[in-house]
Amino acid sequence: MVMRSEPGNKIKFIIIFLFLLNLFAGLFLINEGLFQYDSIHLAEAVEYTYKTGQLQPAVRGRYGSVIVTSILYWPSFILGHNADFTTRFASVLFHSLSIVMLFLFINELFGNRIQALFGAVLLSFTPFYFSSDTYGKEHGMSMFFLLLSFFLVYRGVKNKSLVLIGISSFAIAFASSIREAMLVVTPLYFILYLNPEISIRPFKITIPRERFDPKMLFSLLLPFLFSFCVMYLTYLKPVIYNELFLRDTGTVVFLGIFTPVLKLVVHDLYKSVPLLLFVFFIIGVIRIGYKENFFLAIFLLLWVMPIFYFGNTQTYSPRYLDVIMVPVYIFASYALSDLYGKNKIITYIVIVYFVGSMFVFMYPMLKFRHHYNGAKQFALYVKEKTEEDAVIITSDDRPFIRYYSDRKTINYPINPAAYTKEVNDFVNKIDKLLMEGVPVYVTEWGLNSYDPDNILGTSLAIKFNISIIGEKLSEDYHRPDMKLDLRNQKLFKIDLR
Repeated sequence: MVMRSEPGNKIKFIIIFLFLLNLFAGLFLINEGLFQYDSIHLAEAVEYTYKTGQLQPAVRGRYGSVIVTSILYWPSFILGHNADFTTRFASVLFHSLSIVMLFLFINELFGNRIQALFGAVLLSFTPFYFSSDTYGKEHGMSMFFLLLSFFLVYRGVKNKSLVLIGISSFAIAFASSIREAMLVVTPLYFILYLNPEISIRPFKITIPRERFDPKMLFSLLLPFLFSFCVMYLTYLKPVIYNELFLRDTGTVVFLGIFTPVLKLVVHDLYKSVPLLLFVFFIIGVIRIGYKENFFLAIFLLLWVMPIFYFGNTQTYSPRYLDVIMVPVYIFASYALSDLYGKNKIITYIVIVYFVGSMFVFMYPMLKFRHHYNGAKQFALYVKEKTEEDAVIITSDDRPFIRYYSDRKTINYPINPAAYTKEVNDFVNKIDKLLMEGVPVYVTEWGLNSYDPDNILGTSLAIKFNISIIGEKLSEDYHRPDMKLDLRNQKLFKIDLR
């Protein structure tokens, strides 16, 4: 039977401890600058929102993240600063708040503050969650509103509070406006609302009659449906269409249930999370299912299942797994709380081992980036070496060049075929710019990233003179949660022959 949460000063102390621990750790290791494509777009959207007086979209819309970050940006705007630090600080802040919310949610489910503390601490220093929340990603923000919705709907049903249920309904919709991937786990919210009683012998599922009370259903459905319809009609429809039907380098394409990408997921988990932790996860599954609440065991296992979606996408990144680790840690923390009741010293040793190993894994990367953001520093190098009216040919560095260099950028054909009209048109475009007296430069990664056969580079070399301006230590940001990928990147100048 699920116990009631235990109120009191100890709960308040744990909340303050978790918040300050994560806030100070995040600020201690905060990135020197924005370090991801989406982060740059979010900062730009916030700045343009203030500049135009109209809400601007980030990547795939994500208006929720723009709204929240814009509110936090107000003091910096008054002082005349850009949204760089505000965007990074928002990541750190909501990472801290999401950890507090996980503690409250686990405590609400099980009425066990020790278990809740263990689960929250484990998520705090998960490398691919903590890391992404140091450089301006919206993962902590979306996680906070997801867990807030789960916490409020569970408490609202228990207390028969229409207000709490209504707020939770809005919160789950708002989570998807921050990061559309939250739509994948949204069905869990409605399953948690139903909270049926499940018996094994005989097998029977019983949904309490009050779950179908018109007032409760109205509070549950109206805020969500209204918010979702607004999002769908204003911007989400093309986003969903592009993700489902378009296959290019910018869409999160689902590749199938078992793909080679899933092997990379297993490798990333093995490398960044202690293997022993998954042993406690399995123990927790068994003990919750047979000792505590069969529905909660099923609910949490369903929460793990989206790993087969996030772990089989074309654009997979380890940070996609953060939402999957929440139920893993809830199961593991249940087993750890059992161990705590038998031997506190061993439990503390295990917790320190788990947290310490994850922290040691990510610390060298984050400490380096706290002082040196390779993508930002290369962009500043480009600004130093180029004229104000220069045009830069680049690829995935484009947002950094635009934001930190304040230079115009130009796209080039992706994976071009030899001697196609697309390549010829691009070369002619560069020729026209040079004839007009516009300085043109190209980054090394701009030549190599999406041109494996060097078709574009060869075409440019045939038509123009290309000279090396210099090089600067940079870093590829595509898998920053797993390794430092430092490389010197060259800057080239293109001139007419």
